[in-house]
Amino acid sequence: MREALERGERAALVTVTGLEGSPPSSEGMALGVLETGARFGSLGCDGFDESGEHDATRALREGVRLERTYDWDETARIRVEVRAFAPGETVPGSTARPELIVIGSGPVARALARIGKVLGFTIRAVSIGPSDAPDPDERIVVRSATELTRLRLDTESYVVIAGHDREFSQAALRILLLSEAPYLGMMGSRRHTGGLLDELRAAGVSERSLARVHTPVGLDLGAQTPEEIALAAMAHIVAVRRGRNGSPLA
Repeated sequence: MREALERGERAALVTVTGLEGSPPSSEGMALGVLETGARFGSLGCDGFDESGEHDATRALREGVRLERTYDWDETARIRVEVRAFAPGETVPGSTARPELIVIGSGPVARALARIGKVLGFTIRAVSIGPSDAPDPDERIVVRSATELTRLRLDTESYVVIAGHDREFSQAALRILLLSEAPYLGMMGSRRHTGGLLDELRAAGVSERSLARVHTPVGLDLGAQTPEEIALAAMAHIVAVRRGRNGSPLA
């Protein structure tokens, strides 16, 4: 929506402000509708999204601000606010966009970049040689792990070290532990990575900092193909970002 407003387009935002019963939604979920008809986000289900799009279109057409209720069933419903924005106006909410830093190249790195892009992450592809990541937002070539200090990572930076060079990967992880990145994933079998955490503890790295390290990377999905491995990693990243543990829904 912010990008559309910067281009001079109008847009409407539908935000869930309250719940009754147990609808498939949560407070704060939002649906953005551009005057071109493009739709982004979700209110929790197709029915809510269709109602939200209808009211967003009305808000854009009439220049009104609406408060609406959408029923899920006889006992469950959501309340929403529908607000239209003109170019130059500020959309409320966080401006932070999560970023995925893929370090390395190869099939898993390419799959991570593709899936991360679909999930709305900014993609930064980091490699020692030429990167083969498909259409990243930024390509970064480094000559050694020490150059990773220039990445400027913060609390919305999620890192997966997807290379096969064990020496580089472990050196990279040691440097990245100095950053604020909440997720530091490193590919590799337990046989190759099992002693690394013990070495880091012995070097004085705190348990709180080590809690950000995930190696082998990803949730236990039984992943075998590069795409499945990337999916397992991205599922874990989403769980960490949302404060969940990745367990099945009850």
